[in-house]
Amino acid sequence: MAVEDQRIITLRRDRQLGTKRPRNEPSRQHAIKLSIVTIHKVLCRHGLNRLKRRRLRRKGVKRYSRPIPGERVQMDVCKIRPGLYQYTAIDDCSRYLVAGLFPSRKAASTLTFLEQVVEEMPLSI
Repeated sequence: MAVEDQRIITLRRDRQLGTKRPRNEPSRQHAIKLSIVTIHKVLCRHGLNRLKRRRLRRKGVKRYSRPIPGERVQMDVCKIRPGLYQYTAIDDCSRYLVAGLFPSRKAASTLTFLEQVVEEMPLSI
């Protein structure tokens, strides 16, 4: 069994093969059939059961932010339950939030909320 162990370890170290491919290589070249469980046990016994992978690193987060407060304001409407809608507005520069609850999602509610945003948000207009 030491010869088979050595072949499995060599395939792992030299070619960075997983668990299934070392099963096919000895059967093709040396007419030896090994189960995946046996190969895994051999790799665990020698501390080679995990392949080293390159870690993907994030290049950074690209936030949509504007340098002047009030230059860009994000608005959203969300239905909370039947007959209740939440309006939110967030300033990209200062992250200042204005929220309001309205009974409908009509143009009149939107205009009322926009007036509320202009009053409450510290804009540099």
